[in-house]
Formats: sequence, C-alpha cells, structure tokens
Amino acid sequence: MLCVKDLSLQEIEAFVKDLGFEPFRAKQIFYGIYANRVENFESITTLPRELKNILSEKFYISSINSAKYEKATDGTIKFLFSLRNGSAVESVFIPWDYGLKERRTLCVSSQVGCALGCAFCATGKLGLERNLSAGEIIDQIFECEKITGERLTNIVFMGMGEPLQNFQNLVKALEILTNDFVKLFSRRNITVSTAGIVPKIYDLAKIEKPVKLAVSLHSVFDDVRQKLMPVARKWSLKEVREAVVEYYRITRIPITYEYILFEGLNDGEEDARRLAKFAKAVPSKVNLIPFHRIDFMPLDDFARSLKPASKEQILKFKSLLNSLGVRAFIRSSSGYEINGACGQLAFANLGNKNEWLKNFVKLQGNSFQKIE
Repeated sequence: MLCVKDLSLQEIEAFVKDLGFEPFRAKQIFYGIYANRVENFESITTLPRELKNILSEKFYISSINSAKYEKATDGTIKFLFSLRNGSAVESVFIPWDYGLKERRTLCVSSQVGCALGCAFCATGKLGLERNLSAGEIIDQIFECEKITGERLTNIVFMGMGEPLQNFQNLVKALEILTNDFVKLFSRRNITVSTAGIVPKIYDLAKIEKPVKLAVSLHSVFDDVRQKLMPVARKWSLKEVREAVVEYYRITRIPITYEYILFEGLNDGEEDARRLAKFAKAVPSKVNLIPFHRIDFMPLDDFARSLKPASKEQILKFKSLLNSLGVRAFIRSSSGYEINGACGQLAFANLGNKNEWLKNFVKLQGNSFQKIE
C-alpha cells in the first residue's frame, strides 16, 4: 500500500481516470484529505462506494504510526514521530508572540538523519538512513496541528536532513502545501533551509511557486566553513553567493542567512565585515544563532572544541552588522532545555546511545513523556 499524500492532485486525477471514474473525483479526494482532514476514505461522503473500496485497498492516509512529545517552559514542543516503516523523525513546534502578530511555526524534517556531517549538528552525527516521502513531510504538519489544536502559520524546512538532497519529494510537498484548491499555506510562509547545495538552489528558484530560501553560512572564510560544514569542500562561498544572487533575481524573494556564532572562530570584527559584504549582494537578513552544545553525541576533537560565543559578543556582532547596513536578528534558543533547539535534533533522549547510533529508529525505552 502507498500513502495517498505521496500523490499530487494531478497524480490522483490520473489514477481515478485510469479506473474509469470522472476526473472531478480527484478533487473530492484531495479536499477530503487536506481540507476536511479525514482519517479514512469512508469519511469522504461524496465518493461512490466502489471508489472508496478501491482507495482503501490501495492507499493509507497517514504515514505516522505514533507521536511522542515533550514541552519546554517557553511553549516549544519537540515531537518524535514513528513512521509506518519503522523509521522516526523529530519536528519542533515553536509558538512566537509578536504582540499583535502571533506565529505558530513548525520546523519539519526532510530526511531520516543527514549525510552532511556538520560539526555543530547532532543530526549529522547519525548519518543518513533515507529520504522522507512527500506524505511523511506533510504528516508532520497534520499531526502537530492535531495534537496541539493549533493551526500553523509557518513552515520551515530546518529539521532533520538537508531538504535540497531530497529535492523531488520536497518539491512535491511544496506543491501540495501551496495548492490553491485547499490553501494550506502561502508560499511566503514557507522557508527551505540549505547548507548550500548549489545546483539545487538554482533548481528551487525555477519551481512554479518558489518559497523563501535560508542559507546556512556560519563562516565567510572558506577554510573555516569547510571545517564546520564538509559540504563547503564541494561548493565554495563564491559559488553559493552566485546561486543566491540568481535565486533572488528569479524569485525576487529576500534571502535569509543563518549564522551560528562560535567563540574565537567566526565572531570577530573581520568576520562581521565580510559577512555584511556577502549579505548585501541581494536584499537579505541575517539570523544570528547561539550555539547549542551537542555533548550528548560522540564528537571528534574539532566538534568538541566548539564553544558558544558570549551574549555580549553576539550583541556586539549584531550591532556591527547593523551599522554596516545589514538587518541582523538574534534567534532565540527555543526548546533548548528539551534538546529541541537548532542543531540538536538527534533523538537525544532515547536511552542507550550505542544502540540508537546503530539503529536509531527504534523507539522503545525512550524518555519522552506525553503532554496531558
């Protein structure tokens, strides 16, 4: 059986037409799943009995078997989703109150684990098991909304995995999420974050409804960036910058740069000046991110040596960027106490580390507690 959420509206339409049913039945299925959030095909009352039976035989609606979660004092919720095939991923719900404007954001995963191996990221220490399907991406959103009772306002692809290394399923998920028929999300409320997969940045700019792009920089010196992010050995800062300029030229959407500040490594005055020059190539903003230690993971000497920049240094760095004409913001450490902050998604609470490093998708014996 397949997950019906792995199919676009056009693919569902082709399926029902091949069966001899009218094409409009596809929209009834699509609307039932995404607007009415049905949990079985029987609940789509507009469908004929024969089609319901066929759909029930060939498809399931949800790819998530179970969800476990814990909540931080700031309202952040980290989810652990068990998928139908036995894999698992984490997602993070972040409620932000901007006074008159309240945002409810879900940080979704695109892969089970990650192949990039960034020095500061726990997920990368796990390695890559597989890509998530479009349905598995979308079901993180549906399950979060079901559990919290909150309708999400924003989606950020900043969870486990590198979204642009799962390009086909990412684009299909984006196509469904921004479909005009069900209007789940505006493309302006979706952000895809990448470590700098240059060819796919160009490809993402050309999709029908391009979304916001966030690029993880973390250094504006190639040698330092290569130590932090092995992917930087393949694509230089010059190549990343050229791809970003082209992305903006095609989409006219300002770029976000993510920049984790490490003490004595990338937090100096020259770093700020070079970052400002890099960022001003196109309209953009810079998110300065406090480093969240991942000592719960096995680390090499370089990763173990990384230290967070002080609050005073972060403020100084931000002030210098602002004075150089760059919009810079300090991102809050949402979910830090539950290992749900940036770079920490790696099933840290799953008990025996040696066991889950070998087969981290097993969920038994973990310390996640259900929120009542």
